[in-house]
Amino acid sequence: MANNPSLEPTTGSSSSPAAGYAMGSSDHERRRLMRQGELLRELLAEAFRSAGIRPGMRVLDIGSGAGDVAMLAAEIVGPAGSVVGIDRDPASVAWATRRVGEAGLTNIRFQAGEFNEFTDAHPFDALVGRFILMYLPDPTATLRHLSQQLRSGAVISFFEPDFTVPSSVFPEMPDFKRCGEWIQEALRRSGARIDMGMHLYATYRDAGFVDTVTAVSHLSGCGVSREMVEFFTETIRSVLPKLEQYRIATREEVQIDTLADRMEEAGRAADPQWVSTRYIAAWAKKP
Repeated sequence: MANNPSLEPTTGSSSSPAAGYAMGSSDHERRRLMRQGELLRELLAEAFRSAGIRPGMRVLDIGSGAGDVAMLAAEIVGPAGSVVGIDRDPASVAWATRRVGEAGLTNIRFQAGEFNEFTDAHPFDALVGRFILMYLPDPTATLRHLSQQLRSGAVISFFEPDFTVPSSVFPEMPDFKRCGEWIQEALRRSGARIDMGMHLYATYRDAGFVDTVTAVSHLSGCGVSREMVEFFTETIRSVLPKLEQYRIATREEVQIDTLADRMEEAGRAADPQWVSTRYIAAWAKKP
């Protein structure tokens, strides 16, 4: 599907402390995350700006993964601001650090560590993340801990999916629907909250944040593109070990090496209109 990362429920980081992050930790997965970051960039930027993130702020990004969220935040806060990104996976930290170095960005630093143990000598003005709370065993406890690193009046802004609202395609395309169901089931069995977007308000409230505002967004379009077919296929490739582990689908059923060509052919024949699953952004502030 052209520009539709949601027909294949995807994840935002390799940073889940829960066992069994469905997408794994690999350079292939980090490249997939970079593509995902591009697709969701404008939606996330709008959410951050609506939350009040602005030039000069000091921002903490959790579950940095390949670094896209931190890099977006760094662009918004500008050279007078700064971003600290934390991730549990040292390989992802190294990857993201290399990326920002190659991009010449000097207002971002990444570090490996547990979210619930993170401390810093200086307070932050904002706490952000994308597709990360859905993987935490106790997101309320994590936010409550990280709130101690925020100044009074600081903002919090997270962007999470609600995959219980399925993507819609017309005319229906069975192969796309089946692959989306496979991935959603792999995420669920791996322990992810696939409806985390609908838990943001309660999570913020219980963690002590106030004045929550939410916004719902979708991606939509018509037709197909090779780029999106390949992104869809690479998502399946990342989750394939979990599909086998949980006996959701076999390699013979998936036929990963021909999947992109088959999906592109089906998409061109159907020439569909589509609407993605929904994403929910929520922002609030520390009293």
